[in-house]
Amino acid sequence: MDSALNPEHGSIVLSRDGLIAQVIGIPRPPGMVPVIPKYRLCEGSLWSRSGVHLCRVIEMYGPRGLSDSIARYGFREAIDGIYSSPIPYIRLSDIVELIRPREAFERVTRRPANTLHYKLIEIACMLIENGLNHEELGLTGSIAFGSDNPAVSDIDLIVYGSRASRVMYRVFAELTSEKEKNILSDFGGLTINPPLDITWRRRTIMRVQVAWTGIPLVGELCKPLREYYNIPSPWKPIRLSVEVEARQETSLLYPPCAKTRDGLYIVSFEYNIAPILYNGGLLEISGLESIDGSVIYLATRQYPGSITFYSISPILSK
Repeated sequence: MDSALNPEHGSIVLSRDGLIAQVIGIPRPPGMVPVIPKYRLCEGSLWSRSGVHLCRVIEMYGPRGLSDSIARYGFREAIDGIYSSPIPYIRLSDIVELIRPREAFERVTRRPANTLHYKLIEIACMLIENGLNHEELGLTGSIAFGSDNPAVSDIDLIVYGSRASRVMYRVFAELTSEKEKNILSDFGGLTINPPLDITWRRRTIMRVQVAWTGIPLVGELCKPLREYYNIPSPWKPIRLSVEVEARQETSLLYPPCAKTRDGLYIVSFEYNIAPILYNGGLLEISGLESIDGSVIYLATRQYPGSITFYSISPILSK
């Protein structure tokens, strides 16, 4: 059952109790899936599928946003000793519908049903012209679930592998203009200094908001996250200065991960800060140190942490 379902990051699941959630791509215990609650059944919403209306559960992402959405929905979490934290797990046996990103992309682009779907096709063609391969694209969010509203819905893309993520990073960097910047210093509790422009992964293209997340192919997860039962558990708060070498392949994948020159791994459960790790440089970070001292975790719910970056390498065109 576990291997047959295999929900990857960005998959949309419908549970027996009517929760629509998005799968989080972190190592998981057998028979369980970590999720972000996204929608619940309601009345009079902007989103619907087959005449059934859906209301958003999550209003803000990041550690604080996840905690708020779980509390709002009344979700019962499981205490995970390996992550040293409550995790929003659902059982594989409670999934009544699973929509994988690649399957959603193929379905929507083969049979577009509204103007937003045609925009998706145009944007996908543009990305392919700029170096992406068709099989490297997936789709998540309301369009994947079939509850999108062209007037308000975004296009949420999944891209597969480090190569595709580098292509997307380059393309979005080339599209960004001075007029469109989205600069943030707080990512659901994780604070960044100086503030970070997130148009590297979320911006307007062809008059619609487009976002993307890179996920690892088989073998591309960084060392601390390769096996669930061998994950170094988060333990205690720590603040330290580190130097990160630029262009590490795992930096643009979820969860972003980079190795410092001293051999420590930095793992962030907040994807928006990926370019800080990818561009490298001298960083001052606070987060949770693992019990064996090999990993610093950022954006955990128990201690979101902070990053101050003093120098970064320039964005490359390749």
